[in-house]
Amino acid sequence: MESIEGEENQACLNGLGLQSGEQVRLQYVAFRLLGGQAKKGLLVFTNDNMIFMQQEGWRSKNYGQAIRVPIESISGIVAGGSMEISVGVNGITEHHIFLTFWNDSGRIEREQVRAEIESVLKEVREERKRLARQALSQGTVPAMVFCRFCGLKNKSSEPKCSSCGAALD
Repeated sequence: MESIEGEENQACLNGLGLQSGEQVRLQYVAFRLLGGQAKKGLLVFTNDNMIFMQQEGWRSKNYGQAIRVPIESISGIVAGGSMEISVGVNGITEHHIFLTFWNDSGRIEREQVRAEIESVLKEVREERKRLARQALSQGTVPAMVFCRFCGLKNKSSEPKCSSCGAALD
């Protein structure tokens, strides 16, 4: 079984750089395919971000942030011989490929991981839409505005959502 235990796991969690109110929703030990090599790390989904803490060398106990992307920029997940998570940022799509996954119970099938991630994405997006509707109904104009269609957080000075293009009125 592949794992990250004890002090090594705590160092990964401490290196996440969670912001105020950000909470871990899912975490897996995973291998990411990068440049033809499999890189071990901790894949974490919070209520705001997808973060991959990557091992800094073979058998190293040191990990650094290799990926940190906002949840709302995840545009797709495909599971087959590997799992590909597509991230769209400013019209550019990146593809992050993961090979295998483990949690405290052992190895997990990619389809199960995909279902768990999609469930968290749905929960987070629904919560953001709820907060946006609540802010709109109260007539408050926060410094940041949630899109009522996709839930993305936008600057209140922006006329359109930077993700889906909907009007932010």
